[in-house]
Amino acid sequence: MAPLDYAVFATYVAVVLGVGAHCARRQRGEGEYYLAGRSMGWLPVGLSVAATAFSGINYVAFTGEVFSQGLYVLLSLPIFALVAVPVIGIVIPFFRSLHCRSAYEYLERRFGPEVRRLAAGLFVLWRLLWIAVVLYVPARVLAAITGLEVDTLILLAGVVATTYTLAGGMRAVMWTDVVQFAVLGGGVVLGVALAAADTPGGLAGMLSLGADAGLTRPFYPFDPDIFSFDPRIRITLWSAWIGTAVAFLSRYGADQTIVQRYLAARTLDQARRGFHLSYSAAIAALLLLALLGFAVRAHAAAGGGAIGGPPIVHFAAFVRDLPAGITGLLVAGLFAATMSSVDSGVNSCAAVLTVELWPQSAGRSLTRGRWLSLFLGLTATGAALRVGDLGTLFEVANRAVNALGSPLLALFVLGMFSRRAQRRGVLVGVGAGTIASIWVSFAVTGISLHYNAVVNLAACLGLGYACSLVANHWGAPPPAEALALTWRARRDAASSAPRSPSNS
Repeated sequence: MAPLDYAVFATYVAVVLGVGAHCARRQRGEGEYYLAGRSMGWLPVGLSVAATAFSGINYVAFTGEVFSQGLYVLLSLPIFALVAVPVIGIVIPFFRSLHCRSAYEYLERRFGPEVRRLAAGLFVLWRLLWIAVVLYVPARVLAAITGLEVDTLILLAGVVATTYTLAGGMRAVMWTDVVQFAVLGGGVVLGVALAAADTPGGLAGMLSLGADAGLTRPFYPFDPDIFSFDPRIRITLWSAWIGTAVAFLSRYGADQTIVQRYLAARTLDQARRGFHLSYSAAIAALLLLALLGFAVRAHAAAGGGAIGGPPIVHFAAFVRDLPAGITGLLVAGLFAATMSSVDSGVNSCAAVLTVELWPQSAGRSLTRGRWLSLFLGLTATGAALRVGDLGTLFEVANRAVNALGSPLLALFVLGMFSRRAQRRGVLVGVGAGTIASIWVSFAVTGISLHYNAVVNLAACLGLGYACSLVANHWGAPPPAEALALTWRARRDAASSAPRSPSNS
């Protein structure tokens, strides 16, 4: 990279650290540290949700997928808007009505402390594994672009993200996410624009080159296999829709990193408007990354050599050959996508552990939240440093991450929508379902990866419900106070209550 690229990158790092230092001045307790005083507007809520769900792996993998396979990944885009219907109509108002710090506090009220601990343990393991992977994979790409060592880049991303998170808490996380999403989007737009300018025929010429190379499949030439129900086909319309819907419901309905943003919004209306912004921004970002895949392909074709090898090599070459300053901006965008996942995971894991370790002392100590953030950030960064040394840990971590989201979603679905679900049945059933999910994720081959989450969710729901029926038959049914925490009961109670002028 040129000196100007390093200057652009250093400016970005200085800005996010400055945001963290500014937000640190407002820290007065755990309510501010974990929920930003429940005072955030729709803009930071929406862009923070989008940035949190959008990691450096998405940045590289989505572009590489389009570069090598075509536009099959775009089949899932309508699910962003469709999933918004239950999230905005059910999930967000439900969690906000509970007035809790952690999503998993609800599971204790509904089922008891054992189920809450199961969910909290699954979440912390899920997020720490994810942070390690999300640090390691983009660092490999950045190393190919910058010439720096992978370990150096992992340490830089991990330390910077942990520093502003422990200093400024959730407010810093959300506002830096806004900055990071803007940097990511701006870098991609400029990269695509410059690639189009360098291609004969401009943007149309760049798209035509991609179409000639098959990048517009499955739309042109049309691939009829996308309508097949064969689960062995890599991507079909049905696997993309069903699998993505389950994955998104796990993310937006059972993941503390996202639920925490609903709770941090100033009002219910602000949370809902923020979610509309989040999925709109995510769709726009993914369409831009699809164009970036075409840009990388056009750049590789202009080189005159054979287009082979992993897409990551061509992506790194494309970024390196951009004009000075633009390369630095794309590097900053990749770094931003990485840190937006790290900061969210660190703060949310700290919030969950605080509720687990000190459930009755909300607002008592800001210091322990910062110590927990430091410990979690350093732990995840240390794990990321070991990913490359252990070789297969990357695959293991990805499969484990995919296996843990569905059990969490199953716990909330059973708690919110089943009056028969009860403590012992859910604990045994979903516990067994989690083991089954891990087995499916690691041992079952030959089916589309999109279906793994679907099979895992079905196993956890089926086992949790069946074990609850047995427990209800041989023991006591769920108590009335637990059934009052189902979605229908809370909806009926809210509709019969006097209207309040305030918007919760």
